[in-house]
Amino acid sequence: MFKNSFRILISVFCLIYISSPLRVSAHQPRIVETENINVIKPEISKAYYGKLSENPHIYNIKAKSTINLYVNILVPFLEGPEKKFIIKVLKDNQSLANLSPGKEDWKQFFEPFGQSTYWQGPEYKIRAEAGNYKIIVQSAERNVRYVLAIGEIEAFDGVESLNAILLIPELKRNFFKESPINFIYSPLGWGYILILQILALLIGKILSKLLEFSEIKIQKGYFNRFPRSTMILGVIIWASLLGWAITTSWNPILIILSGLALFITITSWYCNNKINEK
Repeated sequence: MFKNSFRILISVFCLIYISSPLRVSAHQPRIVETENINVIKPEISKAYYGKLSENPHIYNIKAKSTINLYVNILVPFLEGPEKKFIIKVLKDNQSLANLSPGKEDWKQFFEPFGQSTYWQGPEYKIRAEAGNYKIIVQSAERNVRYVLAIGEIEAFDGVESLNAILLIPELKRNFFKESPINFIYSPLGWGYILILQILALLIGKILSKLLEFSEIKIQKGYFNRFPRSTMILGVIIWASLLGWAITTSWNPILIILSGLALFITITSWYCNNKINEK
């Protein structure tokens, strides 16, 4: 029965890996740490999370051929729709567009990928010929947060998915000023947890087999002597570690450790059932 359960888990893991909820459609998140930003592959959808102080932020794009240029300004919901921004789009230092949204231009927008709410400002989109482009974001207000979306082609691979998973909890805490726990409602969030938990169960099974192969029987003896207390302790550790992870940094090590605690719980439950059958 126990072996069959793990075969099922392996099958589920493979199915999840193939369907991979990490391959979702969304902006690739980027945290702005400088006033001059070079935009690589401007047609690929990216979201730049920045905070203006005194100087504007300048986004530089070098287009070697014709591209579809897309620009959209957003702000976190807590900032409100009263923020004053000016977004200038230039080609070879010649003005193409000047966006200055008023209060009526901001629309409430919920983004399911990161499970966050924004005020979405005006969009700008053109078929842009080869040249050097600049997108200048500035505001008369200080310490104002914004999100600049550039590009419309949604492309997510494994590396970008992992980068997003690591960045989104930080953005929720420091940028949106909210708990990262609701990231669990995102396909990226719950898919990440599910995959790491199943991976931890497989690691636990492999370690158990290695201990058996090495003729180390202490773990089975312990489970057989104290199955119920071990099961309860495993549940507590699993819930504590997983809860700690999803309310803070979504650290993969914490999530995997919680999965190992779940493995101990399942093993104890199995041993307890065998004892009851006898």
